Amino acid sequence: MTLSPHSSTVTVLLVEDDVVIRTLQRFVLTRAGLSVVECADLSDAETYLRAHTPDVIVLDLNLPGGHGLNLLPEIDRHRTAVLVMTSMGQQHTQNTSGDLGDDFMTKPFDPKTFVLRIQKLARRWQV
Repeated sequence: MTLSPHSSTVTVLLVEDDVVIRTLQRFVLTRAGLSVVECADLSDAETYLRAHTPDVIVLDLNLPGGHGLNLLPEIDRHRTAVLVMTSMGQQHTQNTSGDLGDDFMTKPFDPKTFVLRIQKLARRWQV
């Protein structure tokens, strides 16, 4: 688990096992002024969520230790916005995760769209 040094009112939890994608996500979000916490697997994310409540969670589906959707019951306890993000762009995956998360994006992603969606989710859930 990695914490960014940037302080912000919006904290984003990145749950992504691919270090290149996670590094890009962190770079884009911190440049936009958001605080970022990184978890590379399901176990780290569960541990973090037991003690913290981020504003938005960016959730990969294929993770070491289990499927990303297995984290949703823990997320629901926190009433936190979820952006499901995966390279699996099949319609079934999008429909399933869209029903359980608040938004869905496929990888590779457009950095500007990524930031806008995170900001939109944060605003909607902070009301």
